[in-house]
Amino acid sequence: MKWEVLSTTIPQNFSELEKILLENRDITDAQAFFDPPHPSELSLTAVGIDAAAMQLAVRRIRKAITAKEKVVVFGDYDADGICATTVLWQTLVAEGVQALPFLPNRLEHGYGLSVAALDDLCAEEKPALIITVDNGIVAHEAAQAAKERGIDLIITDHHMPESGLDNLPPALAIVHTTKLCGTTVAWFLARELAPEQAADQLDLCAIATVADQVPLTEFNRSFAYHGLVALRETTRPGLLALVAASTTEQAAITSSSIGFQIAPLINAAGRVGDGYTALRLLCTTKERAARALAQELTAVNTERKELTHGSVVEAELQVATQLDQSLIIVSSTEYHEGVIGLVAGRLSEQYHRPAIAIAIGEDQAKGSARSVRGINIVEIIREVREDLLSVGGHPLAAGFSLTTVNLELVTKRLLAVAQEKIDAHLLIETKRVECELPHDLVTLDTVDALTKFEPFGMRNNRPRFLLKNVTVLDIRSIGKAGKHCKLRVELETGEQLPVLWWNCGDTDQAELEAITELAVKLDVNEWRGKRSLQLVV
Repeated sequence: MKWEVLSTTIPQNFSELEKILLENRDITDAQAFFDPPHPSELSLTAVGIDAAAMQLAVRRIRKAITAKEKVVVFGDYDADGICATTVLWQTLVAEGVQALPFLPNRLEHGYGLSVAALDDLCAEEKPALIITVDNGIVAHEAAQAAKERGIDLIITDHHMPESGLDNLPPALAIVHTTKLCGTTVAWFLARELAPEQAADQLDLCAIATVADQVPLTEFNRSFAYHGLVALRETTRPGLLALVAASTTEQAAITSSSIGFQIAPLINAAGRVGDGYTALRLLCTTKERAARALAQELTAVNTERKELTHGSVVEAELQVATQLDQSLIIVSSTEYHEGVIGLVAGRLSEQYHRPAIAIAIGEDQAKGSARSVRGINIVEIIREVREDLLSVGGHPLAAGFSLTTVNLELVTKRLLAVAQEKIDAHLLIETKRVECELPHDLVTLDTVDALTKFEPFGMRNNRPRFLLKNVTVLDIRSIGKAGKHCKLRVELETGEQLPVLWWNCGDTDQAELEAITELAVKLDVNEWRGKRSLQLVV
């Protein structure tokens, strides 16, 4: 691992520190960053949505209202897709549309709008119009099948088109941008239909924006910032039940609360359960039903954790023979499709290289990929597109399917592509440090001042600082099997502070004792109403 210090300037006060943080994030308009515009003020052009396509979509929905046509909102089974489905479905219903939500089943239909999902949908319903949310931009075959059935199709999505904007599925209208998450793309359609109704959906926009890990800058910061305000004040029974189940205080919800406590409960439904459980939770108006559904999601999430742990343990046995590769690929007939993305994520994080986990079925295999900064994994996978059944995603996360008989071929080809295309320097783990922090700024006041930069997330990470000339006074192992460490260090000011160091159990004791520099985040420990400063490596 190596450290990249983003600024050589050492601040002497918080004003100077604030300037450094803004420069490190390439923020030139501090006012707009600290007080981002409300989403209602954002233009379609600014976020990259084609206004003509939007108006075409709105006109078609207005026609459906007048003609009393049946409309289906076709969503996805992750947190972004479920929130997007809720946002648009509730808006349509409020506007008088005869609308129904539909979520594909991960095991039966796979990802997104597919012919299989379309067949099952049309067997139950006879929609005149289907509107996708958080999917559809690569659904060429299914879009053509809908057209042949006489069903109009509106696609709203934020994923990357398979072959550029010149090769899009045949749809009546495509409302698309890669600058937002799926829910906020759908929200813009909702805003054009019913501004007041859309304004009530910003709590879900905050969850989706954080959960889908889009950059929390510019327009996404607007949704996260104002959406968090809405989330802290929401009266939506489902969200209140989720907050209670996650042991988070509503008034204190942050982006971290969403990412680590709230969103995983929503995601769990689509991973190892039924995505409709989470959808019903977000849509219900009854407190008793909300509590029951939240309890169900909590149980499903526990199952998800167990499945993930077992799969990661097995995957690490395979990784042992791949440490000289630029890309990690693990596969098993025992992997559950719903957790392979989490397995890939764990491996990518631990070994700092792109990782793919593949669940092998009798006829088909499903793969999920996660990557690291600077390596576009979806482009790498698309290099072997002719040997796959489907592929889609983002630079840092992608999914694909293939016939099982092609697994060995695809694996070999992907490894060869990765070896050729990936720069070895990108595989060296680099932790970014804002700047060196003088010890007299290591205070609770600095922690409180840093909250101006909330919400934290992609491209606006919680600041990490370099502390020099620290003295290690004490070392204790904590956690299961001593996996983590808790240090006590002394600063030049004479103050002694605790330092939490996750996953340092393998570090030699003498090496820890000799440490004089640390790269840390400033944190607050609250216990029995008292706040104290602690550092986290």
